[in-house]
Amino acid sequence: MSNDSSQTTLTRRTLRTVALLVGACVLFVGALSLLAVAVTSRAVGARVDSKEAASDVSPNAKKPLSI
Repeated sequence: MSNDSSQTTLTRRTLRTVALLVGACVLFVGALSLLAVAVTSRAVGARVDSKEAASDVSPNAKKPLSI
């Protein structure tokens, strides 16, 4: 009986450890993703001004070709 009890305890500890590691990875990757989005949106947003974007649109503007 003690072997069955120790096996159950080991299984629970293993599952708890796996859950903690997966949760930590999710938090870490989520934080990195938010940081990357913030940095790139700030970098792209600083380049494009709303007045410049509005003046670039014209009826004679070259349109991209579809593939």
